[in-house]
Amino acid sequence: MTRDTVLTERQIEVLKLKAQGLSTSEIAKRLGTTVANVSATEKKARENIRRAKNTLRLVKMLEAPLSVVIPPETDLNDAVREIYRRADEAGIWISHSFPSLAALIQQGAGEKIRGRRVLEEIEVAITREGEVMVM
Repeated sequence: MTRDTVLTERQIEVLKLKAQGLSTSEIAKRLGTTVANVSATEKKARENIRRAKNTLRLVKMLEAPLSVVIPPETDLNDAVREIYRRADEAGIWISHSFPSLAALIQQGAGEKIRGRRVLEEIEVAITREGEVMVM
């Protein structure tokens, strides 16, 4: 039943029961195990899902036709303008407004940006469809 996924049969079972609204203790009783075991299984399943999503995102970034590297000390507004410029040159339409794109970059970069100042190099990939991904 794992259907060729990164989840084990037990992880799938625990997540299904959680999705049905069962508590951790109810799941433990149903599966004949401990609450700690159910919690650990759920935690590992969610970690596996997170890693699988990150892997898919990385593959999408690697396949993106446009990558823009934003160096440290760049103003966020200048970074957004550069991304629009490079996308225009590549014939890619980005559907985000200026503030929306700035917010997406700020959120995706996390601690690499403080205020409007880029502190560490940021790589921004843009797909043919105009999806923007921040590394």
